[in-house]
Parts: sequence; structure tokens; C-alpha cells
Amino acid sequence: MIEWMQTHRKWLVITIWIATIAFIGAGFVGWGQFQFGKNATDVAKVGNTHVTIKDWQQAYTQIYNQFNNAMGGKLDEATADKLGLKKIALQKAIQDAILREYAKNLDLTVTDQDVARKILEYFKNEKTYKIYLRNTGQTAKDFETQLRKQILVEKLLKYLHIKPSNTELLTIASALYNADRMNIATIKRESVNVTLSEDEIKAFWEKNKNKYLTPQKYKIAYVTIPLNQNVSDEELLKYYEENKLNYKNSKGEILSFKEAKEKVKTDYLAHKLKKEAIIAYKKLKNSKGKYEITTVSITNNLIPKDKMAELIQNGYLKPVIFNNQYVTAKLLEEIKPKPLTFAEAKPKVIEDLLKIKTNQALIEEAKKSVNNFQGQDIGFVTKYDAQKIKQLPVSYAQEFLFKVFTSQNPKGYILLPQNNPEYAVLYKITAQKLLDKSKYEKNKTYVYNLTEALVNTELLESLINELSKKYEIITYVKD
Repeated sequence: MIEWMQTHRKWLVITIWIATIAFIGAGFVGWGQFQFGKNATDVAKVGNTHVTIKDWQQAYTQIYNQFNNAMGGKLDEATADKLGLKKIALQKAIQDAILREYAKNLDLTVTDQDVARKILEYFKNEKTYKIYLRNTGQTAKDFETQLRKQILVEKLLKYLHIKPSNTELLTIASALYNADRMNIATIKRESVNVTLSEDEIKAFWEKNKNKYLTPQKYKIAYVTIPLNQNVSDEELLKYYEENKLNYKNSKGEILSFKEAKEKVKTDYLAHKLKKEAIIAYKKLKNSKGKYEITTVSITNNLIPKDKMAELIQNGYLKPVIFNNQYVTAKLLEEIKPKPLTFAEAKPKVIEDLLKIKTNQALIEEAKKSVNNFQGQDIGFVTKYDAQKIKQLPVSYAQEFLFKVFTSQNPKGYILLPQNNPEYAVLYKITAQKLLDKSKYEKNKTYVYNLTEALVNTELLESLINELSKKYEIITYVKD
């Protein structure tokens, strides 16, 4: 995923211009790895337009959110640093300043009425606006200064915005909805017969025996303290009253004692036995007290996987609660993997060799059949017509059409999926349409919006490149 993001990060950044410009009330991140120039508030300057630390931080938040969305919410600061998002954000902030400088050259201005309208657009009323400022620790002056910059860029983009021509619309529509008429035939994996001899199996194991290993194991000493002591209702009720804010339902409502009782009991015992667990940990660390010894893999029922990683790294594990008990542990020995015997490895060897030989046989059958097959005429299809291919599951049909429409070959075969195919699909294109007009008419709005975005993205990118040559750009940031 990171490699994909690095490859496409220019596209991801430029889409920020086409989308609605991000809301400016963003949180800030640390910038300790950079040193600034003499001006403590500016990180760059474009002509007479200043780029402030806040501009940079705001750009970072926008881009971080853009990448985070593309990664399904899994982006963290370490990955952001690896992707170089701070430097990308600085470039974005400078590009933003280039546009503001150009807007000023065109005599575009932002009025108080513009600012008021935008605030009402975001907050609906003054009361909500003031609550937001108070909650985020911003002054109205600072917030509205950033908002004016945003509005100025929005005005420029609106001023520059162009509508796509009919030729451009048809060009994009043709790329999306060109149609092929084709004959197809499928060869299923299970229809291919493969046999394995004992000699083949043993020879394959001999060649690959270092791939067939015992799992990594860890010899550990551990102590458990179950959270299952008898506790009176009086004790639990007292604990509940002192901590009732911790017991809420999905709506944020405080649960009654009866509703929360089981959770209260677990929490109370965890609190009550914590000192005992810490004492057990200190004794175990010095190989004292009572403890048990066992051998486990990284995934086990005694210690959660993330805490096993901590144990392996540090040699010790402080008390944690898992499976309704405190557990603390000490690493005694790492037991390295070693090759399995032939008898132990044989089932897995057969599975792997059978997969390889079946794949090879499937490919050979496809190669042999592709020049002479008749197949079924499925009519004209676009890359979006997976439901018309009844011989395949929909997901495979989608993959098949994508690969056919990105191939230059009018005849061939496609393996589905590529790495461990269940099907070889033979195809032969018999006729083509540059544009399926029915598809275009049905999706005209989508085509228009896509073309409009592409045209204006290209325009904006070209404009920024030209203006970068025209304006003096000074950067005060050093790595």
C-alpha cells in the first residue's frame, strides 16, 4: 500500500484542489525535525505572499486526511513520515500561496461579507461558531485570517474554471465505454487432472526442505492471577458509585449498577489484585516465587499477540489482563525453527506441489486450446458488464473484463485469479465499438463530472508550473 501511495501521491494531492477545499479548523502536528529561518512565523514567501507555519500545518492536515482515507483509516505518523507528507504539505502550502499571489494580481479580493457567508455555511449560526472557537482554542481573528486565504483561492478557482468541450466528453466516454464483442470459454481448475509420484514428492521436498520448518517457539516462565474472587455487592456498589462515569451505553447514558455489574466486578478485581500482580512480576523477574514454565508460539491462549511481541523484545512482560486474569511472563529461551522430517512435511509438500503442477497443467491446456476454441458469443460488453458473463463469479468476471480491456491482444487467455488460478478464460474479440452510446447516455452526469475534474486539474497544474517560473519563491525551511 505504501508503494502505491508513493507512486500516486501527486494525484492524491492535486485532487485536493478539485474537491471542496478542506475545513481549516485543523489540529497541529509537531515539526521538530525542521529548522526555520530568521522569520519565526514564515516558512516560505511567494512574491509578496507569505506562507506561515499555520498554512503549512493546515496543508499537512488536509493531505494527511486525504492519504488516510485512501488507506482506509490506517495511516499513522510513522508511515506519514515515510511517505514524506510534511514535505508534500510544504509544497502544497507554497502552491496555495502561488494561487493567492496570482489572485491578488488579478485584483480578486475577499470582503467581510464573503467571510460571514462562509462562516454561516460552516456553522449555521454565530453561537455554534463561537463554541467551535472556544473548543479549539482559536481566536476569531486567527480563524478568519486563514478563512480569507481559503476563500481567495476558491474565488480564483471559480474564476478559472472551464467547462469540458463535447470532444473532451466523448474522448473520456470512449475510454470508459468502448465495447468489445467476444467469444469466451472457461477451463476450470478441477477439470485438470494431475498425478504425483512418491519420487516427485520426495524430490520436491529435498529441493525445498528449508521452507518446511517447525514454528518459532518461546520457552517462558509465567504467573497468572485469576479475576474470580468472591466479592460482596456492597464492595461492588461502592466501586460503581466512585467510577460510574466509566459505565455507559452506546448512547453515552450511564448504565445502572445492575446493568454494569459484571463489568464492575471485573474492573474492581483488576484494581484490587493489581498490587499482587506487580509483586508477582517483580519476583518472577528475579526468578523467585511460584511460577510455571511452558512453551508457546507467538499466537497462543495465554498472552495476546501484541504482548508476546513486547515480551520477545524486552525479555519481560509486566502484568496484563487477558482471558479474565492477570498474566506476567519472563522469556527463558527462543526455540528457533528447524526443518521438518519428510514424514512431517509430506502433507504440506503434496499440497504445494499439487498446486504448482495444477497451475502448470491449466496454463498448458489454455495455450493448447486458445487457437481453436469456439466458445460462447457473449455479445458486446464494456468493462462494466461483469453480470453478463454467467460462466464466472462476478468478482472474477470483473477482473477478466478489466484485463481484457487493458490488453492489446485480440485473442488469448486470462488466469483468474492470477497467482493461484481457479479458471483459465479463453477469449476472442470478434468486433468492436468505439463507444457504447447507451452506456454513455445512462452515465452522462458521471462522465461530465469526471471530464470536468480532469480538464481543470490539468489546467491548474499547468498554471502553477508557469507561475512558479514567474514569481520569486523563497523557502526558509531546511531539513
